[in-house]
Amino acid sequence: MPNVERFMDEVVTDLRRRLALLGDCGDRRAIEDGIALLTGYRLRGIDEARFEKLLSALCAGRTPAGLTVLKPQAIGGELTRRWQEHRAGAAVAARN
Repeated sequence: MPNVERFMDEVVTDLRRRLALLGDCGDRRAIEDGIALLTGYRLRGIDEARFEKLLSALCAGRTPAGLTVLKPQAIGGELTRRWQEHRAGAAVAARN
């Protein structure tokens, strides 16, 4: 089974690299919000089922209570795509 926290750490590392290349714009703010979401204390220890519910909520334009996220659908869509790729890679590795 894929590890949600490991996945979040990998995505945050990539988002921080992307952030360094952006000027002051809406995309920068959305990436900062994505980093804040993934590094938030409430997500530590989250299991796959709850993480996937969070992704569904973001894709539907909803954000966790108490957190403002610019472009939640965009963040949710990217995280969902990456999560599916991560899970597919873990499944292949498990079969080998």
